[in-house]
Amino acid sequence: MGKASKKKREMRERERGTASAAPTGATGSGDPRALGEQALDRLVRSNTPGRLSLAGAYAWGYAALGHAQLEGTEPDWYQEIDPLDALFLGAVWPDRFRDEFEFANARDAWLRLLKGTAHGKGIQRFVREAVTASEDLNLPVNDGNLMLALNGRLEAAGLDQRRLPKRLLPKAALQDSRVAQGPPLDLPFPDPSEDSKEQTSDFWDDSPARSWAEDTPAAVLRDGLHRLQAAGLPVKKESGLLLLALYAALMPKPGELLEDMFEHAQAWAFSLDDASPLVPVLDVLLTAPELEMSVAETLGHLFALPAFSERIPSEALLWTSSPGLALLRLAFELGVSSVSTRTGTVTPDLLDWVGMRTRMSLSSVARGSATDLGTMDSIDDSAVTQEESDERWGERREAVREAVLRKVRKRPGAQRPAYQRQDPPIERIWNADGSSLIRISTESPRGGALTNALEGQIDSFREKFGREPDPDDPLFFDPDADEPTPLTKEHIDKMLLEMAEHAAEFGIDPAYFHACREVGYMVTEESRTMFTTAEVIAFNTAVARHRQAEA
Repeated sequence: MGKASKKKREMRERERGTASAAPTGATGSGDPRALGEQALDRLVRSNTPGRLSLAGAYAWGYAALGHAQLEGTEPDWYQEIDPLDALFLGAVWPDRFRDEFEFANARDAWLRLLKGTAHGKGIQRFVREAVTASEDLNLPVNDGNLMLALNGRLEAAGLDQRRLPKRLLPKAALQDSRVAQGPPLDLPFPDPSEDSKEQTSDFWDDSPARSWAEDTPAAVLRDGLHRLQAAGLPVKKESGLLLLALYAALMPKPGELLEDMFEHAQAWAFSLDDASPLVPVLDVLLTAPELEMSVAETLGHLFALPAFSERIPSEALLWTSSPGLALLRLAFELGVSSVSTRTGTVTPDLLDWVGMRTRMSLSSVARGSATDLGTMDSIDDSAVTQEESDERWGERREAVREAVLRKVRKRPGAQRPAYQRQDPPIERIWNADGSSLIRISTESPRGGALTNALEGQIDSFREKFGREPDPDDPLFFDPDADEPTPLTKEHIDKMLLEMAEHAAEFGIDPAYFHACREVGYMVTEESRTMFTTAEVIAFNTAVARHRQAEA
């Protein structure tokens, strides 16, 4: 049995076990699971496809999940579904989706349409009920018992009182939307400017890469094209590679497989709201291959768009095209500080990480043996293991190139430029399933200093607890705890605030510490390779905002 099938079977068995066991301490008529089962039966009976309340849509979605589970027909991405996903699944039933990307993008487009309506307020109430139920029952928000019990709470909250009009049901509301139809092929493109040829020539200039702080689509696309060119792809001939290049330089971790990036890039391009200033840029990139437009022509039209040379908007920096993400985003927008999920407690600063993990883990499961390939298929040459022979690596690289070119329906071939990066002092190596490890180069002064600091922290652990740290022990621990205990977010936030207060005394801009509190990480020149371009832009934007606030 393959890894994907085995994981799928284990997940199914675990979920079935969950469905057959009531929460500890829940008995009799007060059993949340029993109340949920009773409400589920009433909601399914009183709602029918096309005539649904929000609670009724959730009940039908929950029932659809159960039916697929019993039949063994559920796709792998059903494992990541949360209550808000289940509601949308019920709202579109019996229609289905090609994949998790189409599902998630349609879900988000529908939720945007409901905003500002009475049903939008109902969605907010739904999210609050789900989070409150998770807290009350001490269960993850996407746990099987919680999702069953939620039927009763939704009914009690009155979310079965108002029916969704047909015009707001997804099938009707989204039928002409960009997320369903894509940009029209007769989309009017802006005319290239008189100096477009000069702009294109400068764009392809092989001079050293510009500052990593550049945050425009033009700068990011240029970087992405150089990366794909280094992977042997004909970036100057095939306009179908432009969208892939923009995505490859902006969103993925280095371990994300190049073969997977084409689908991920398209999903990301379709995920944005029509009102986003980046949409005109993405629409040109989406339609250029269909119109058989050359790379030079496409770049000419892109340079005529103001958004191509302006800062990438913040909404484009977050991956949303997977199940299990919308409820978290809405909960944080409503002021919820944390949400418990099956994979752990999520806070607002971890939302990007959750999206990355979901995207990469689902791709790994779908590919079956992709995890065995590690990061070989990444466009980052530093991920290749020393044991891999040059011959096998060359064969694999050629297979990757052919697979990507097949997906964009283009021709093979291209020369690899002769340039290599220097190894950074600190680097995070990402695997294809979203896991990672940190590599520290002891040859650089900064890497050596960091190594000494970590060894000092290990000495502190030995002195505090009288033993060597185990693999699961936190390296940075609560100094007041008797057992190895990770530092809480509150402790870290307090520490960062104190550092910000005294930063000016040491010639450091306090905005860096405030930005770190906001996004959950700090980017420096040396740690740049540990983050995606999207994360760097998000951090820089937060720094600029806090500088402006302090001024």
